Amino acid sequence: MAGAGVDDRISAAALGILRTRGPLAVSVESVAGASGVAKTTIYRRFSNREALLAAAVRSAATAVPMPSGLTAKDTLRWVLRHARDTIDDVVGRGTVAAVITNADPHFTELLLSMIRTTTRPFREDLRERALAGELRQDLDLELVISLLLGVVVAEMIRDRPTDDAWVESVLAVLWPALSSAAPSQD
Repeated sequence: MAGAGVDDRISAAALGILRTRGPLAVSVESVAGASGVAKTTIYRRFSNREALLAAAVRSAATAVPMPSGLTAKDTLRWVLRHARDTIDDVVGRGTVAAVITNADPHFTELLLSMIRTTTRPFREDLRERALAGELRQDLDLELVISLLLGVVVAEMIRDRPTDDAWVESVLAVLWPALSSAAPSQD
């Protein structure tokens, strides 16, 4: 289907620009130039820049199912790797910088909505594990999610590697605070 190929080129170009230069650089003109698709064709599919950007983010925000059968610690490991890979391969540093500075409030809300949606399964998994006694029952689940996502963003801002050895070092620091075997801190 020819339309699907064009749509894929448009999405890939928009995401490439988003990843490398941030949301303010995404325009119909820049996507046309990067994709080789005529502006008129893009305008037939998207009424404006915001619609184009929203479609690109939605195309990248497909929910990646969490693997089943993992231990709580392995789930945290998976989440750290997934967050790292999503920032590296999907949204990019330009987007992270734009969100931090709120350079494009419409886009910031779009991305935050995507994050809320894509972290929902993890939030539910954390809740179930806390109720089952695998994790501390008094955990602030939103804080745990912020810690895991935030540590990835912070290391990228500092231009530090986030390889698998880094994932293990993060777990070594966080696991004692999250595990139900950890003493409660009052």
